[in-house]
Amino acid sequence: MMVYLGMPMNRAYRRHIDACNEVLSLILAGSISNRSEAVEKLAEAYRKRDIGPIRGWSAKNLYDKEMAMVYLIGKHGLGLDFDDNLTLSQVFSAELKYEEICRRILEGAKPIDVIQEVMGSVDKNIIFRILRLMLTAVVLGFKDEGELLKLHKALSEEFKEYGRGFRSFMKFYVALRVAEKIAVKEVRSRSEKEALKLALCLRSDVERGAPPDELISLISKEVFGVPKSVMNKVLRSV
Repeated sequence: MMVYLGMPMNRAYRRHIDACNEVLSLILAGSISNRSEAVEKLAEAYRKRDIGPIRGWSAKNLYDKEMAMVYLIGKHGLGLDFDDNLTLSQVFSAELKYEEICRRILEGAKPIDVIQEVMGSVDKNIIFRILRLMLTAVVLGFKDEGELLKLHKALSEEFKEYGRGFRSFMKFYVALRVAEKIAVKEVRSRSEKEALKLALCLRSDVERGAPPDELISLISKEVFGVPKSVMNKVLRSV
């Protein structure tokens, strides 16, 4: 069994990391030859561990989006050389491009220009896939939260037509971080949950209100498998 190496593990994602390692092992063993097979195996690995992919309200293409986590664990956690493995470079061709775009935008490149150059087109799906990759890198500990905020600012200023989506994304980020703490039992009451949510909103400069408890509850249940009884206690206690 492959293990997660490098930076300290975020305990909330222990089972996710284990599942991603399983998929990477299958790719390296030659048992997976394309992206669709990898997505299918990732879904199987998650289901048997009673967890789900990182998500907010939308459930569209979740496992394909979650390939960002497999990629990051392989590259930054295990140190795999994607340039030296044809299958890895093909399966994760999108994530390789998203990461290049992240790097260049953070270095000061104009977002619309670098996305057009690397991807060949610019659309809402690509923009938010880029943000998701950075978010995943942050929650896994490979990137600092400040880099996510900087990337979010650059993209939201460039693509003002998606303002609502950018605001929703940051609320989703706050809800995810709160759900992580509930999953590892670092947040056990409503008062602790509210204090953390407020602190995260201030730190992340979330506009127009904090994420609703319904979103935190959804993420806790669907992503981390937190029992309903635990969520009821956190949401209703003082």
